[in-house]
Amino acid sequence: MTITREDTLLTPDLIERYTAAGFWADATLADVFRRNAGEHPDKIAYVDDRSEVTWGALWHISGEVAAGLAHRGVRRGDVVAVQLPNRVEFVYMLAAVVRLGAVFCQFPPDYRAREIEFILRFSEAHTVVVPDRFRTFDYVEMIDGIRSRLPTVVNTVVVPTGESPTALEEGTWVTLDQLRGDLDPAAPAPDRAGDANDVMRIAFTSGTTGEPKAVMHTANTTLFTIAQEVEERGVDGDSTLLVLLPVGLNAGFGAIVETAIAGARAVLMERFQAAAALELVERYAVTTFLAAPTALIAILAEDSLGDRDLSSLTVVQTGGSSTPVKVLREANERLGCPVVDLYGMLESGVTSCTSQDEPYAEWVGTAGRPHPWLQVRILDSDDADVPVGTEGEIVETGPTITVGYYRNPARNQESWTSDGWFRSGDRGYLDPAGRLTISGRSKDMIIHGGANIWPRELEEVLAEHPGVAQVAVIGIHDDYFGENVCACVIPRPGTGPTLADLITFMKNDVAKYKLPQHLELFESFPLGPTGKVLKRELAEQVETRRTAATSSEAGHQLHHRVTVGNHSRKV
Repeated sequence: MTITREDTLLTPDLIERYTAAGFWADATLADVFRRNAGEHPDKIAYVDDRSEVTWGALWHISGEVAAGLAHRGVRRGDVVAVQLPNRVEFVYMLAAVVRLGAVFCQFPPDYRAREIEFILRFSEAHTVVVPDRFRTFDYVEMIDGIRSRLPTVVNTVVVPTGESPTALEEGTWVTLDQLRGDLDPAAPAPDRAGDANDVMRIAFTSGTTGEPKAVMHTANTTLFTIAQEVEERGVDGDSTLLVLLPVGLNAGFGAIVETAIAGARAVLMERFQAAAALELVERYAVTTFLAAPTALIAILAEDSLGDRDLSSLTVVQTGGSSTPVKVLREANERLGCPVVDLYGMLESGVTSCTSQDEPYAEWVGTAGRPHPWLQVRILDSDDADVPVGTEGEIVETGPTITVGYYRNPARNQESWTSDGWFRSGDRGYLDPAGRLTISGRSKDMIIHGGANIWPRELEEVLAEHPGVAQVAVIGIHDDYFGENVCACVIPRPGTGPTLADLITFMKNDVAKYKLPQHLELFESFPLGPTGKVLKRELAEQVETRRTAATSSEAGHQLHHRVTVGNHSRKV
């Protein structure tokens, strides 16, 4: 099944309007890679911990990969799903897919069978690309285990990581090298990148929820928003980016594209560790990076921070969840460059960012001014504009907004106002200086260390546990991660599930970062008139328990403390 423009919300009027305004053009991401190969063939483009590739070599290798994919039936609009770590092979696949005009669908290595099966079935993926092993996990075995339930998947491609050999079932797998070897050396690469207003990529905002949200973006919505960020931050051909976040997530993917647009260099870090990140900054004279608030906190707490030469840094960005004011102040004082805070989402790109040209004391605590190419309004419950300083729902419109949710007409209907403004689901207000402050979320999403976690997905998994009668998942405040996952459970009679039990039950179905950090046992949940769990009241009850437990160890408690790894967790 191919994805076409008819699957989107694009209209001829919208295309004409943004093209006439100069926001949208004819260039695709394939054109960007081709330009760099022509202008800077010998310049290093991407570096990982094992190899590096120039722009010229990248163009050549991606042509070989594109030929192999085309030979195996990948055509314009087909979905190629890629689950790879922060290595140059991810870029090979991205460049190859966009050269074919196929649709790129990336997700991080943390995802497991349940999540991946959902993504591949919903997107009707044609080809899947995974590592053989990564961090000891066997991806080949995982895909083989769900293969019979993937009717649209034609090709499964494996990228060896060098960890240990993996048995490949004959006739079902092709290696990356085999894919590259399909090209007749005398034949040109099969470039057919398509139109800049065709769907270039889809990415899922949630895993296996009952309400799938596969966000569609074109080359125009993608390249424009990232090109503006390049200009705003002064990234150019002399810049070096450090990619800390997984390329399978939107922010990591954006850094790959940002590097290409600027003709810069990117250093891909496979696994974040504060001391190692600082060493890479010094070794490669890194000029900029984007870090989740948790990563920024870890960098500031790193003992070797004061011993490192960070003079190459020109700007650091953070975002993805609320960054404590104290952290932003310390970062601006200690990293030797402006550290700015951004607000955005997969659907809209970066909506606003604090200014690196203004003293941080002027903007700290806000998300900065909305970018001039986006219009932002604050609405009340009747969709009427509210006065400056009044909280409401954040809605926006502009050339970076998604072209719709794939195969989800109901979500498309409710996510836009009647006059065409996208509903962010977040709440906030604009101050007299025009800066946006995020005050909360209308949605139930939990943001844990910058990663988005959807409660319903975890509830569906936990509901299958034999000791769970009812379950509700909520986010609870944490000074380091922003929010932690708390599973609230009504046990089945005669059972007493523990946090360790639930983690063991869940760990093969969901990514590690989605596993709960807390378990609270209940006899009943607060319910509304329709029987819906009132999560705000439930969260208040959990907070009351936690406060009582902190202030006194006495009294009858429904929880005890269990040590998991190096962290003490309440259950």
